[in-house]
Amino acid sequence: MADGVSVSIEGLTNRESEILRAIAQGLSAKEVAKQLNIAPRTVERHIDHIRLKTRTRNRSHMVAFAIANGLV
Repeated sequence: MADGVSVSIEGLTNRESEILRAIAQGLSAKEVAKQLNIAPRTVERHIDHIRLKTRTRNRSHMVAFAIANGLV
């Protein structure tokens, strides 16, 4: 990453990785929730946790992170 801090995908849970992949494919939180049969708010919480764990600023940055780490 730009600040010299290395962040790996190893800290993400399986569900968080699954949601990150779906977001990287362009799905909205509602679409991900429908696909996984969970509440949209739960998806939003997972996204917040992913952002914190990956030290990304927003969803676009998360997608860039996913691409750089071979998740998509």
